Order: sequence, then C-alpha cells, then structure tokens
Amino acid sequence: MVLCALAGGCGGGVAAAGDYHVSPGGDDANPGTQERPWRTIARVNRATLGPGDRVLFEGGQTFAGTIRLGAEDSGKPEARVVISSYGQGRATIDAGDGAGLVARGCDYLTIRDLRFVGSGRKEGNTENGIHVVGGEGLEVDRVEVSGFRETGVLVSGVRNARITHVHAHNNGQAGIASNGGEPGTPYSENLYIGYCVAENNPGNPANLTNHSGNGIVVGHVQGCIIEYCEAMNNGWDMPRTGNGPVGIWAWNADRVVIQFCVAHNNKSPGWDGGGFDFDGGVTNSILQYNVSYNNEGPGYLLCQYPGAPRWENNIVRYNISVNDATKNNAGCGIEFHGGDRGISDCEVYNNTVYNEHGGAVAFTGRPVPGVRFRNNIFVAGGEIIKGDASHARFEANLYWSLTGDHTIAGHKSLEAWAEATGQEMLEGRLVGLFADPLLTGAGELPEVRPEALSSLEAYRLRPGSPCVGAGVPVEGHGGRDLWGAEVPAGERPSIGACERPAG
Repeated sequence: MVLCALAGGCGGGVAAAGDYHVSPGGDDANPGTQERPWRTIARVNRATLGPGDRVLFEGGQTFAGTIRLGAEDSGKPEARVVISSYGQGRATIDAGDGAGLVARGCDYLTIRDLRFVGSGRKEGNTENGIHVVGGEGLEVDRVEVSGFRETGVLVSGVRNARITHVHAHNNGQAGIASNGGEPGTPYSENLYIGYCVAENNPGNPANLTNHSGNGIVVGHVQGCIIEYCEAMNNGWDMPRTGNGPVGIWAWNADRVVIQFCVAHNNKSPGWDGGGFDFDGGVTNSILQYNVSYNNEGPGYLLCQYPGAPRWENNIVRYNISVNDATKNNAGCGIEFHGGDRGISDCEVYNNTVYNEHGGAVAFTGRPVPGVRFRNNIFVAGGEIIKGDASHARFEANLYWSLTGDHTIAGHKSLEAWAEATGQEMLEGRLVGLFADPLLTGAGELPEVRPEALSSLEAYRLRPGSPCVGAGVPVEGHGGRDLWGAEVPAGERPSIGACERPAG
C-alpha cells in the first residue's frame, strides 16, 4: 500500500487509528466509514495502514482481486493492523487466477474471519491463497482458503506467527506451509499452527519435479508447534511418481513439536502419502500424542533425503498408527529411510502400531545408527520388522503376529533373535515380549477429532494386558500417555501408548 487511509485524503499529519469498511454498495471516493464505505480491493491497496487500523469487508459479500500489503502497513503489539469482516458472516475474497492476500514485511498483522477462493488449481489459478513474507507477530485466524494451485496459507521468514482455525482445502501444493522460498529470506522463528484442518489438497498440476498435495508442511523454521490439527485425503492427484506428499510433516527444521494431531486417508500416486514425517534436516524435534490411520504411506516416516542438512536428536513417542502404509513405501507403520548420510540418533518409545495388512517397522536405504526402540507395541499382519535392523537397539517392546508367524527380523522367534543379536536383552534377561497386547477395539479405524483424543476408546489396554507395567523406564518421557494419564518418573511404565487399562 502506498497512500494514506485518511477519511479526507493524505494531508500533512499522521492518521489516527480507524476502521475502513468495504462494501459492494460503497464508493472508492467515500471516506471508508460504515455509512460511507469503500467499494473495491483496489481502494484498499491504495491506503497505508498504521497501528490500530482495521480494514473490514462486508460479511456475506464477495470482493474480487488481491489484497496487497507492504512493510509500511504495520501495527504494534498493542495496536495491530487487522484485515477482517463486519456484519453477518465472512466476506469472500475472490482472487480468480491470482493470490488472495500478499503481505511483505508487515509487523503485527491480523487476518481473520475471511474466506479466500481461487479459480481452481486446474482452472487457471497459479498462486497461493495467503502468502506472507517476513514480519513480526503475524496472526491468521478463522480463515477458509481454497482453489489455489500453490498453497492455501504460505509463510516465509516470519517471527512469532500464529496460524489457527484455518480450513485449507482443494489447493494444489499444500494446505498450510512454511518455506524459505525466496533468496535471502531467513528461517521462520517461533511458528504456531493450531486447530487447523487441511483436507483434499490433491496436488499441484504444474509441479512435475517434486512432491505436492501436502496437508501441513513446515520447512526453514526454528521453533514450531503444530497441535490439534487434522490432515486427510490429501495428495491423491500429484502429477508424477517419485517422492510424494505427507499429511503433517517437517523438513530442514529445528525444534519442531507435532502433537495431538490426526492424519488419515492421505495418498500419493508415487511414494510416501503417509500420516506424519520428520524429513531431511530435522533436528531436536518431537512427534508425540498423534493418531495416524489408513494412509497410503507409513504412519510415521523418519527420512533423510540426499543433500539434506544433518538429521538427528529426534523423538517419536506415545503415538498410534493403525492400518497405515496401505500402498506405498515398505508397508509399515514406522519407517526409517536413510536416503543419505547424516541421519542418526532417534528415540522411539511407547508407540502403538497395529497393521493388519503389513509390517510394523521398516528400515530402508542406508543404515540408520543411534536409533532406539523401547516400550512399543508392534502388531502386524506381515513381517513385523523389515530391512536391516542391526544398527538399531530394541528393548522391552511387545510383538504380536496376526497370522501366527513368530518370525522377528529374519529369526524364527523372539528368543532366537535375542540370542543371536542381543536385541531385547537387558542385564542378561529377555525384556521383550511376544504376546497378544489385549487392545480395546483392535482393528478399528480410530475416527476421532484432535480435540477428542482423550476420549478415544480403541487401542487402550484391556485389564490383564501383558503390557501393563512391563516397560523399561525412559528419562524425560513427557509425563503422560496419549489419553492424558500420568506416567510416573523412574518407574516401569506400560508398553505402548496407553499407560493404564481401560475401565
């Protein structure tokens, strides 16, 4: 924006904070009051907004064009610049073949209670719905965004930003994403994504060289929390084979926490198409208290792609995977893929994997050193552990075959594996179990919203389960299980994502 948002023009003074209304019944020569509103986005783009200013589009009405904001359109922590709706319902920004809103270098900008629509990922649109580059203190809240070939909400180089209650659907590249994206753009810092839904973002028809069709994906970020989000039915129309999309994931990122999320029915015509992923260059990050089911790829992928920065010091705990990997990758609930050097050191504990049609754990690509599996439930209808597991350490896990096959990692039984390799042995005794874990609702797909995970009935331990109190203590385990039950420090926990039996 380049001109002043003053009722009577620019003048020589500083504009006081004000509300500027936009209505199809208005006139761009008006002062922008509710009684005498502006009419077009073009008039909004000619204004300069300062601390406390709000641009309010009439609810239930549609406005054509792209909202464009510059660094001069900035607020302050106590007086934000707000782009929103007034009256009844949300206003619609119809971007056609372009972007819905582009902001560069804006501080303390709030975008809320709006609907952004593009002409469609295959109908001529070539842009992102909301694209924010740089700036401090961004808020995007209660926004619906659809019909864009690229990403619904894309941020790059932002600091202390919050993206909440966004419904991103029917976009191409992704529903919600962060990315460096442009030369000279720094990593985003302290990004929060919460209570969002990313569904039916099928793929970018113009992207023929890399993945597309992701739900929520964060890259080039230092410090990020993704929680209470749901990603489903994404990725089904990626226009290529090869590396594919994932429901919720991170790459080239440090200190990411993905928790209390649900990813299901995600797809890929190529590889991947799974629920969750820590991909190349992820460090010091945690996947916890999530549920993944019925995805074409693995429920939880830990992957290093060629040329990525180092991948290390990550944790996967108290998650559930049910009947994932229906089509792609190694057909397992949890997969480690050493596609390149520089991947090591990961703790995987107290997860529950139930896979009727495939395996529980897979190792593909190069060996991955420094990986430790403790207190996990692995129930499989195929080979329980696939690939070279010799570089990983297994302690106090429970294994169960739905077909009666007792083979573990190529050995005829758990005992034979332990004797040959020392796996599942601790201080001279066998600590692993081969037994039915006695799970509630075993085989059911756990259809549940992220906010209701504590009420999930399936995949809890039944009374008498051999998992109760059979694990080994894990230091710094987070203090709770998936359902919110306390996991006491220093004591032997239960095996799997559930600490206490149901009932």
